[in-house]
Parts: sequence; C-alpha cells; structure tokens
Amino acid sequence: MKAEHWKTLDRKIVLNHPRMQLVEDVVELPNGKTAEYLRIAPVKTHSVAIIAINEKQEILLQKEYSYPPDSIMWQLPGGGIKNGEDILEAANRELSEESGMVARSCKIIGSYYVNNRRSDEKQYVALCADLHPKAGQPDDIEFIENYWIPIPKLQDMTAAGEIQNMYLLAALNLWSCVAKGS
Repeated sequence: MKAEHWKTLDRKIVLNHPRMQLVEDVVELPNGKTAEYLRIAPVKTHSVAIIAINEKQEILLQKEYSYPPDSIMWQLPGGGIKNGEDILEAANRELSEESGMVARSCKIIGSYYVNNRRSDEKQYVALCADLHPKAGQPDDIEFIENYWIPIPKLQDMTAAGEIQNMYLLAALNLWSCVAKGS
C-alpha cells in the first residue's frame, strides 16, 4: 500500500498538564477505515539543540541527570523556543542560560522531528561559534555540568556507546554531514 495522508475526524484531550497535553484523534485511513491514534497534542513551538564549537575545535557537551532513565547523560545545550521567538535568538538564550556564553556566529544547520510517530515537534540544530561570556537565567530544575570535548574524542565516545541521548546523536550526525559538505 502506498503512503497517503490520513484525515483527522475528531480529537479529544486525554491529558491536560502544563508540561504535556495528550490527545486521541479519530482518523480516517487511506483504506477508508477509521482508527484511534494517541499522540502529543499539536505543538505551538519547537525546540533547538546547540552545537557550540570553540577556537580549539572542541564541542560543548553537558552532563545532566535525566529522571525517566534515572541516568546522568551527555547532552547538548538547548531547549524550547518561546512562542514568537526567533530560532537563533532561542539558541543564544538557551546557550546563555545553560553555559554562561553566547555566540556571535550562529546558524541553523538543519532540523528533525523528535518523535514523528507521536508528535509534530521539530528540533532545530544551531551551530554556534565565536563564543563570549554572558550568563543567562538558569532553569531551577536543571543541574548541568559543562565539558569541552575535542572532536576526535567525541567520535570515540559515540563509537563506544557512551552517548545514548538520541537528540545528541541526531544533531551530531546532522553536523557531521554538513561539515563534510563544507
């Protein structure tokens, strides 16, 4: 069967919480049948992951505790884009809040869907360089450690399975592809 769009017939809210809203859609499938589909409610904003690179060609990675897997994991700086906020402004705001730096040079190198089977949220990847100090207001529930990792070591860490965060892996893969093309 070829890929075709589904038609949304109805939507009901299953969970309404300030940090997450789940909905169940009734959809008409290409074969004419209907099905119920649980998903995260359509998003109003997206997110950004930041690949910050310094003059030594090191990339900023962070360690932070992730509650659901009960593990301290590697990640990139990043977070939600506020409603109406420019993606690059969000990148610099998040970089400042999480690392105490901002970038004079910042560009979007791509994007991907964070969970295309359950959400329409997109995460943009920003490449940020020419960094200088500027502390932002940190989030009360974030306890982050910053590390500058040389690119060859980062590749070794990835190959050794030390990096298990899919957003970090996806962003690094995108960056690697873009870097090869430049």
